[in-house]
Amino acid sequence: MDDVGFTYPGEPTAALTQCSLSAAAGAITWLTGALGAGTSTALLVAAGLAPRHTGGERVGQVRTLGLDPAASSAAAVLGGRVALVLSSPATQLSGIAETVAQEVAFAPANLGWPRSRIHEGVARALAALGIAHLAGRDPGTLSGGEMQRTVIAAMLVLEPELWLLDEPASALDAAGRTLVHDLLRAEAARGAAVVIASEDTDGLAAVADRLVVFGAGRPVLDGRPELVLRGDPLWDAGAASTTIAALSRAAGLTAPRPLTVDEGVARWAR
Repeated sequence: MDDVGFTYPGEPTAALTQCSLSAAAGAITWLTGALGAGTSTALLVAAGLAPRHTGGERVGQVRTLGLDPAASSAAAVLGGRVALVLSSPATQLSGIAETVAQEVAFAPANLGWPRSRIHEGVARALAALGIAHLAGRDPGTLSGGEMQRTVIAAMLVLEPELWLLDEPASALDAAGRTLVHDLLRAEAARGAAVVIASEDTDGLAAVADRLVVFGAGRPVLDGRPELVLRGDPLWDAGAASTTIAALSRAAGLTAPRPLTVDEGVARWAR
């Protein structure tokens, strides 16, 4: 994104303002900020859903895998190359699949993959998300966490070049969050660009390669997570650090702040 602005229909203020942002292949870029800072909107713009499906007005230049995702011809070229995971997994179910396996097969089938490739890919994706035992279940009967794993599996099967994820672990338990974070690290190692919008500082502090903090619709801080999370500018931007860093701040300790329990114990024991 280069100097991008975006305003939703009927809204008096822009959700993105002079937003410039890039994401590298082979790395996890983590976006965070105060509520309404623009991180979720940035994902929608990068995916081409805003303004094509949301309405509104976009200005500035956007290139997703080299193409403007809002262009009428982009969907056909980017299909299967970009994985989008929204914060509410129920909104991403196709509504026509009778089983979880069919749900995961929905996108590659629409892309015209050979049947054998679809079967192999679905089996791998279900196993990777730990939901192979749910293959025959009706997607509408799943729990929130099972549904979230299914949506991520439906993206993983595509072997995308770019991941755009909005709170991808919000409905998951601790084991599920670890599994998804490990999977996304493996996807980055495979060469994909992974972009996550999330407030899960405790979960992502040791997972992401880069942290971009948004404020008023654009990046205001950018750097290594362990450095950005230790400082005061993060709080000044209305975002938050890890639980231990928050306790450290509440206790009146100055930056750089500890990020983990072990660091906190060492700091407070002095």
